[in-house]
Amino acid sequence: MTQNSPNPLSSHVLLAAQKPVEQVLAYFADHGFDVGEVIASGFALTGPRTAYLETFGTAPDTTQSDELPLERLPREIADGIEAVAVLSPPDFGPTSY
Repeated sequence: MTQNSPNPLSSHVLLAAQKPVEQVLAYFADHGFDVGEVIASGFALTGPRTAYLETFGTAPDTTQSDELPLERLPREIADGIEAVAVLSPPDFGPTSY
């Protein structure tokens, strides 16, 4: 990550079918995100809160939706994305002892 963050946030980008992915990957990398390897039809996106706020206008841990909004992305980037899914932490196991 280009910006230090003690608690990076994560999401998963689902790619649109039949669209080139290189431009989408480069866009997020240039905007302060760690971009995971493309597997099947998507890739992991991890970054500091500031990168999410600047890019999407919200962060995965504060949105009420299961997806981040794409409206702030340039059209050529948004056209290559089906959705940016918010990953919820697992809700199992003890939380305190």
